[in-house]
Amino acid sequence: MNRRWLRRGAIGVASTAMLSLGTLDLVQHYQTGAPAALALSAVRAVPILIYRWRPLEAWWLTLGGVLGTTLVTTPVSSGEPWPWAASSVAVLAPMAGVVAAQGNRRQAVAALGTVGVLGAGLQLTFQRGDWASVLTGVALCGVGVVVGDVVHARRRVAGQLAEERQVSAAERARRSMVEERARIARELHDVVAHHMSMITVQAETARYRLAGLPEQVVAEFTGIAKLARGSLAELRGLLTALRDEQDAPVLAPQPTLADVGELVERITAAGTPVRLVVDGDLATPPSVVQLSAYRIVQEALSNVARHAGGARTTVSLSVQEKLTIEVVNAAPAQPAAPIEEGHGLVGLRERATLLGGTFEVDQPDGGWRVRVTLPMGETMRETQ
Repeated sequence: MNRRWLRRGAIGVASTAMLSLGTLDLVQHYQTGAPAALALSAVRAVPILIYRWRPLEAWWLTLGGVLGTTLVTTPVSSGEPWPWAASSVAVLAPMAGVVAAQGNRRQAVAALGTVGVLGAGLQLTFQRGDWASVLTGVALCGVGVVVGDVVHARRRVAGQLAEERQVSAAERARRSMVEERARIARELHDVVAHHMSMITVQAETARYRLAGLPEQVVAEFTGIAKLARGSLAELRGLLTALRDEQDAPVLAPQPTLADVGELVERITAAGTPVRLVVDGDLATPPSVVQLSAYRIVQEALSNVARHAGGARTTVSLSVQEKLTIEVVNAAPAQPAAPIEEGHGLVGLRERATLLGGTFEVDQPDGGWRVRVTLPMGETMRETQ
């Protein structure tokens, strides 16, 4: 804001100086009455007011005003500069610099050449001054063009440096993200993957290490090993994605609503009876909705297994205009604790919100109920 007002003040000062000094110059050195001198100076000063918005137009208006001033004025002596008066050069040279500062050298050279050609033509036609005035005016305008070209070059370099800094900052941020992903991948590999591998090995070798195990126990260990292998495969896919430095790493196939039945069977086999109720075509929702819906059911059932193990649970999936997910479990053997949103419920809410859906959780009759609605098709696109 301060720079804008400072710039406006400078423009006002330059216009006022041109108006006053130009009037004095014409009155004292070019046999011009005060009213006419004031009018001619105003014509030369007005372009200063618009040079920032219309630099090329301001230049041609200035040149027209200067040419008109030259044609209607006569120097008081042959020693006065003509055809370009001192006050005219004082506005011509900066305006030539303004044209050059826009970065178009062809226009700047054309403007400089126009000053030279007009000056020579006027001198040859009227023979009022000397060639030194013509050359001086062209030389000063040339200085203005050089200065303007330097200003443009500095602006271009400053813009390139700013762009380089932005690129460097973006690259540093991306590198930091890649390093953090690599660190997380190392932690997952060294801790979680190792433990999952040990669980798999121990579950698969239990029948050989422990003699006399009942078939039911052997089947239980076999299920644990199968689940651990599946989890380990998903973990390896996640590690691959985390270590991939590309913006869009290649991912393994993601679960869909068609896999909810297998999830329900695993939870039931683990000791929590789950019933699946489906209303509608589970293949209808888009893939992004199906993945989020599967993860929501997975987390909700994990919460039931952790906090209300053994409680009868119902998973309802309804595909209509929206996808409705409801996971309800009966009151557990031990009274359920009051609702406290930990990371699991926060994650469920975030998944639903990101797709423009809704998330509700309550405790009917001492149990738990998670209800999520997710938009599909056009409705989903409108919410994104």
